[in-house]
Amino acid sequence: MFKKLQKLAEQNTAKSADAARNDEINAAMRDVRNSSTRVRNAQIKTDNAQVVNDALYFRNRAATAQTVDELLNDDRALKVIARATGLGDLYLFNRDRLRDVLKSDLNDPNSAARQGSVKELEAARKFDFGRAGGVLDANGNALTIDGQGVVRNDGTGNPFEAGLSKLKNLVITNSGTAGVGGDGALLKLGDLAKTVADDFTRVNTRALLAEEQAPSKASGGYDLDSPEFQRFRSRTDIQREVDYYKENIKNIKSTEDFFSDSRLVRFALTAYDLESEALNKGKIRKILESDLSDQNSLANRFQDPRFKQMAEDFNVFMFKELNIKSTAMVDKIVGKYEQVKYEQSLDEAAPGVRAALEFSRRAKDVTKTVQLLGDSVLREVITVANNIPKELAIQEVSSQVTALERKVDVKKFSDSGEIDRIVQRYLINKESQSSGIAGGKGGYLLGLFG
Repeated sequence: MFKKLQKLAEQNTAKSADAARNDEINAAMRDVRNSSTRVRNAQIKTDNAQVVNDALYFRNRAATAQTVDELLNDDRALKVIARATGLGDLYLFNRDRLRDVLKSDLNDPNSAARQGSVKELEAARKFDFGRAGGVLDANGNALTIDGQGVVRNDGTGNPFEAGLSKLKNLVITNSGTAGVGGDGALLKLGDLAKTVADDFTRVNTRALLAEEQAPSKASGGYDLDSPEFQRFRSRTDIQREVDYYKENIKNIKSTEDFFSDSRLVRFALTAYDLESEALNKGKIRKILESDLSDQNSLANRFQDPRFKQMAEDFNVFMFKELNIKSTAMVDKIVGKYEQVKYEQSLDEAAPGVRAALEFSRRAKDVTKTVQLLGDSVLREVITVANNIPKELAIQEVSSQVTALERKVDVKKFSDSGEIDRIVQRYLINKESQSSGIAGGKGGYLLGLFG
């Protein structure tokens, strides 16, 4: 693949001393970040073990509870109920109201649940703890409950509270009686305690953070040592920006200094192909200051990996200030800038080439279909390659994912051959769109990647 572009390059097999030194620096920094990740993962494992223990505790408590109050006055059991039903804030700040909501009489329009939020009403209906009185079975026997929390209809045990009916999984008929089987035993349906424990576990279990791997040595579709690339980076306009960056970045003493120089910011953003974000300095600053070990940080919430990569390289959170003055980092940013500008020049000569190069380089890192939709370059290639109309973008995200998954399986992206096939279809369709000739099997663009 990329034969014509590869012809422009002379194979360089010896790595320079500077490149080797930069690799060593980057490897050392990667080890520091991975050490921090391992510490965080140890805490996450401890927290996850506690979640499992709390879920098991709740199931045992629900099985043995003899009254509603006994269960709701147990803070550990109440915590599981609250977090499983989305009422975690109430548990933290107003447990009395939480208990009132859960014990609401759903027939009373003035009850806490009926007067509260939709989420509160749904939680109250899920358990129906506020249901008053006792329960008879279909044969007229009063239900009782023994010391182990087992519900009976044989006349032994203590009076049974109707509010425990759902938690004890009883089948209650429309007339309000408990169903019984042919053998006279109470009928059971589902396992509400297990459902609640499972919901609690799902909501509170955190995924382990991935350790950073050494970067791929792939060239990305063309040789950066080619004479054409060397001539491009020597252009006056490119060198003018590179010289300005190198000369002025060394004077930066704080994050504030960096963001006050729009030319430096634009250069750095261009290096990560984010030049269109140059006017959104506030957003970029928050991203660079993100704690990358926190899955909920701003950088980690973006589907587009370019934001996270920039945050990792600038490393503001770990070092409190921008990590961009070292020789290794300056050379890295300059190299990325020159590469992006070169790819832009290729795309100007042959629209579609740059997107194809980007897709070839980054598709292997895609693990979820939604990542293709959240990245403008990946989205362009995958939709054009599969003749998916642009109108897809006006649909709900879930609908877009479903439509795309009918034609694309991201699990196959680990196969470079599959990525090549997608790129080839993209280039054929892209040139067809430009020329107005559909269904071609070759052409100028595809020739660049033949």
